[in-house]
Amino acid sequence: MSKLLIDTNVLIDYLVPDRPEHSNAERLLAHLADSNDCGYVTSGSLKDCYYICCKYIGEQACRGLIREFLIMFEVPPTGKVECQESAYSDEPDFEDGLIRAVAENNDADSIITRDSAAFQTSDIKSMTAKEYLQSLDH
Repeated sequence: MSKLLIDTNVLIDYLVPDRPEHSNAERLLAHLADSNDCGYVTSGSLKDCYYICCKYIGEQACRGLIREFLIMFEVPPTGKVECQESAYSDEPDFEDGLIRAVAENNDADSIITRDSAAFQTSDIKSMTAKEYLQSLDH
């Protein structure tokens, strides 16, 4: 069983069909639904998804998808410790620092992201949804 922290950009790829990585995000979430792998998301990622995706699909549809995410994913706490770790991290931005802190504090095996500049110095390896899915074939 792998523990995967899913970055906000992958969730948005899943929710917005015209994004280039939509199909890989769909395949990743389908894999998580059908496997013993465990997906994690932060509450901040859910908030950001809600805000962005409401513009595309409307409030009610977006709220329904957030409810599905709450069934599909674990949402570990993000508190002062993670905020401090993020504020003092070497990540490109505060959100990336939070993702990294939550992944590290919850012993994630991988961070699934499209942000190649982030998480380079983390103890947790990062990869795209496509790379993770390809790793399952080997």
